[in-house]
Amino acid sequence: MKAENSHSVFAARLRTVRMEKGLSQTDVCKSLGLTNSVLSSYEKGQRHPTIKGLKVLADFYNVTTDCLIGRDEYKYTKKALIIQDSKLNDWYNDLLKSSEEDLRKLQQFWETIKDEEY
Repeated sequence: MKAENSHSVFAARLRTVRMEKGLSQTDVCKSLGLTNSVLSSYEKGQRHPTIKGLKVLADFYNVTTDCLIGRDEYKYTKKALIIQDSKLNDWYNDLLKSSEEDLRKLQQFWETIKDEEY
């Protein structure tokens, strides 16, 4: 794949994912600490992020880096959860990797908290 083609695929995928998640560039920039001009230049194919930046974007949108660069097919799902707070998003992504035992403990804790609220 030519560099210019891979950049245009990345740009198109990045814009598509953002729009299908219902987010504005401003929303994404506030959550990730980017300037609007940086994100805009990514989406126009004028610039590309570092590998670390690519991982941050993929985690934020809950897609793979391969999806963003065009190696995997992007499949939109309305069930995808977008968390704009980056620390909360990181916690949520870690949660997805948790063991079943840890999830059961968290469930018990959550049910206790919910019961106290009502």
